[in-house]
Amino acid sequence: MAAEKPVQSLLPLEGTFYAVRLGAILILLSTTVPYLMLLNGFLFAGIFLAGVVALHKTILRFQVALTFREAFVLGCMVGFAGGVLSEAVSFFLIGLFHYRPERETLVFVIDKAFEMAKGRPDMLEQLQPLVVMKKQVLEPLSLTFVDLLMNITVAGTFYAPITGLGGAYAVRRLKRRVARG
Repeated sequence: MAAEKPVQSLLPLEGTFYAVRLGAILILLSTTVPYLMLLNGFLFAGIFLAGVVALHKTILRFQVALTFREAFVLGCMVGFAGGVLSEAVSFFLIGLFHYRPERETLVFVIDKAFEMAKGRPDMLEQLQPLVVMKKQVLEPLSLTFVDLLMNITVAGTFYAPITGLGGAYAVRRLKRRVARG
């Protein structure tokens, strides 16, 4: 009895570039735009959704059937490219404009925590470390090229499996939709 050959996907190189480009832009938006970054506070939902949307749009646009493994690998490529793009843009924003993308979001969350703790001295005492954190966030920051490389490595390898899972989830959703008819 001969083993069955797995069906190879027919996703052209153009489709791979499309998925990586779309996903990287979505990751850049979810990690750079103030208040949109709050999505990533919920189990990196913005990064996961970038993988879901990129693979979903690619599969529908190029009309290909991907396996879960192929979707995960393509999603990992999307996540790595998104991490590289996000960190490179953050590096230039910090270097040229002294603007840290996460600054407004973190200050917003800290201010909301203090607003909720008004009139409760026990909570205000527990929130004192956030005052130090807020001061550190508002200080100017300078990065070196080595910092950029380290940030790219960490972000790229961290975002890759999250978007890979998002890509596999997109394939799962599409397969379930097809099965339902």
